[in-house]
Amino acid sequence: MTGSSSRAQWLTDALVSPPGDEVSSTDLARLRAELGRDLQALSADLPVGERLQVDAFKVLVAHRHPDRCMAKDDTFLPSPRLCRRALGVAAVNRCVRGLAPGPAVAVADVLAGGLEDVSDEAPPGVRAPWWAQWYAELPPGGRAVVVAEAVTWATQLLTALDWPRLPRLPLIGGRDDWWQCPGGAPLSLKGRAEVRALVQRRPGLLVVGSGRCQPDWRTELGFPGLVAALVRDAQSAPCRVVGVWPQSGQVRILPLDISMLRATATAVVAAVATWVDGRIEAQRSAVSEDRGALARSGRAVDA
Repeated sequence: MTGSSSRAQWLTDALVSPPGDEVSSTDLARLRAELGRDLQALSADLPVGERLQVDAFKVLVAHRHPDRCMAKDDTFLPSPRLCRRALGVAAVNRCVRGLAPGPAVAVADVLAGGLEDVSDEAPPGVRAPWWAQWYAELPPGGRAVVVAEAVTWATQLLTALDWPRLPRLPLIGGRDDWWQCPGGAPLSLKGRAEVRALVQRRPGLLVVGSGRCQPDWRTELGFPGLVAALVRDAQSAPCRVVGVWPQSGQVRILPLDISMLRATATAVVAAVATWVDGRIEAQRSAVSEDRGALARSGRAVDA
């Protein structure tokens, strides 16, 4: 038995081990209501017409680099790094279900399917993946970088677990969890996990991190667990989140009880407050710049 297979077995056992303390329906309902009130109050201060969608990345940015929360440009630009997860989870899905012998073949199949979906021969009504048109327009060198990033990412996830040891076929990738702040507030939370394995009716989540594990890893792992709990009842709330940082070989396991969910909610409120303050300051800066430009224009006309 190799060291890597032994590590995968250990991590798989940790993911699907029996749940610990349960979260009561009363405690979860109280947490949901308290968090909703706090976020409604914060979002009321957002500039008119703005909406805030908060994911784990934004929570970490607010804690680590609060100055970046003033950024006004949220334009999404595809890149090999940004699309490697979408390609990777689809490729791992194919491998685990026996549709491909390995990540390289699986990624090639996924990319070929995307190209078909954006081709002139695609059947009417077919919805292509978000990355497909961008990938189709890349030159050969750019496509090679996309393939390399996706195959590496897929290999890391595929070798992280001993898939046959899972009690039933897990959900790999799948739809993100979305929780809309109540009361019509312009704020929502988005949680994402790479793998969801059912553990006595409660899912265990596996999340793949980038780089190395940071001191605030509990917030990084707790966020997808919190969002998943908010959109479910207590009996089907996640029991734990397992974090894997393949580039540094680090692993962390976070049991989810009501105390951890509350601690994560507190971190989320603090992050949202930072983002709201940043949006307010960004608007003030924009108004100030506009007034300055108008004043300079007026002086130029007078001259």
